[in-house]
Amino acid sequence: MKISPSVRKETGHIALGVCIGSAVMLAVFLLLGKLNYTVVLGALLGSAGAILNFFCMCLSCQRAVNYPDRAQLIVRKSYTTRMLAMVVVMIIGYAAPCFHVVAVVVPFLLPALTIKA
Repeated sequence: MKISPSVRKETGHIALGVCIGSAVMLAVFLLLGKLNYTVVLGALLGSAGAILNFFCMCLSCQRAVNYPDRAQLIVRKSYTTRMLAMVVVMIIGYAAPCFHVVAVVVPFLLPALTIKA
């Protein structure tokens, strides 16, 4: 399946917003004197997960438009899979001591803020 230009464009916008938001989060950790490698790794994991989640959502919507008779099934399956993947990423961020849990979770909130901005 070919990725449409609109999917690339919107994913780029979301990626930019998530990166800016993560940089702001890192700056806040720095100002609080709590910045260390676990925060940086957590921000990287959370940002990658959030961007990948949005990209997969866009791909499923593109696929649903191409197959209108199965659109509801495609979107529902994609939603379930993406939510499960987000839970797995957050569990890894919580369980592995090399990640700061707050730095993993916050980037997942940034795509919604980027869209609203």
